Amino acid sequence: MSDGGTVGEQPSHRGPESYFPKIDQFYIPDWLTMQFVLSNVICFTPLVSYGTTVLSIRRSKTALGFSIDICATMLIASIFRVSYYLITPYEITLLRQSLVMIFIQLVLLHTSLRYRPEEYKSENLEPVESFGQLVHDVWLEYFPLDPFSGSDWKNLLKSLSYRNLSDFAFKLILVFVYKFLKFFDPSYKRFMSFWQWNDEKTFWKFLGIFTVLQMSIAVFLSRIMNWDGFAQWVGSLIGTLGLLIESLLPLPQISILNKLKSVQGFKFILLISWLCGDVLKISYLMFGAKNISVLFLFFALFQMSLDIYIAAQYIYYRFYYPRVVESTPESIELTEIK
Repeated sequence: MSDGGTVGEQPSHRGPESYFPKIDQFYIPDWLTMQFVLSNVICFTPLVSYGTTVLSIRRSKTALGFSIDICATMLIASIFRVSYYLITPYEITLLRQSLVMIFIQLVLLHTSLRYRPEEYKSENLEPVESFGQLVHDVWLEYFPLDPFSGSDWKNLLKSLSYRNLSDFAFKLILVFVYKFLKFFDPSYKRFMSFWQWNDEKTFWKFLGIFTVLQMSIAVFLSRIMNWDGFAQWVGSLIGTLGLLIESLLPLPQISILNKLKSVQGFKFILLISWLCGDVLKISYLMFGAKNISVLFLFFALFQMSLDIYIAAQYIYYRFYYPRVVESTPESIELTEIK
């Protein structure tokens, strides 16, 4: 014993550095990695982005400016991704994100339908030109003779030049693109009024049938019949469709902003969440995910490009377009008359 010490007690020569491992172990656990943080942020980001939209619609009591097609896009894409997981398991983080997305989109759909404006309903929408009529008009643009009207076939064959045929083929491709984009334009009536139904029960009925059908196909092929080869092919098709549909998410909102020429009803926080979600998703797919197809990254980049276009629309219609309207002679005259 020395200096008041106790018999049998070993002298302590530990310095401050001996406590660092314990402090690090207490404050930074082994499971708290960057991959863990990114995966959880990706999973629960939809609750913040779309949850604020739900609160905004409830507060303003109108869904004007918000496209309910966003709910259709995300619900169908997420259901596809869940059924794809039953066939070909992928990163569990993306599955959790799909389940969270389904939950918040159901809440958002219920709120949007409750406060849906009358002009968004099917009977108040304009019909789109039929595909046959569009093809007929393009044909008459390059070949003045109608082959079904009993015209002179000799003159018709003379007009079939290489240039006319190539221009006609190019315009025909544009017709396909036009019809495809018009389907995502909520200002026009769709075939069988898809996702423009007046009765709210039709939305829930469609989602229920679609979910049961998808899950039944996935379970039947992968769990019951064990058709591995065919199941993998069907799974790849389902996964690709889900990614494609999700990447087209911004198209309906682009159409609405272009028609209204205003950002009224479209919340800036939703745009920011889309862009931040794109950055997080791409970062996670590139640096944190495993067993991920290159299609995930391709469609994520495509969706980000559309979100950037919406950001450009927001800036234009929020800051620049009102000044353009005020500077036109028509608006000046109306102001003077008023």
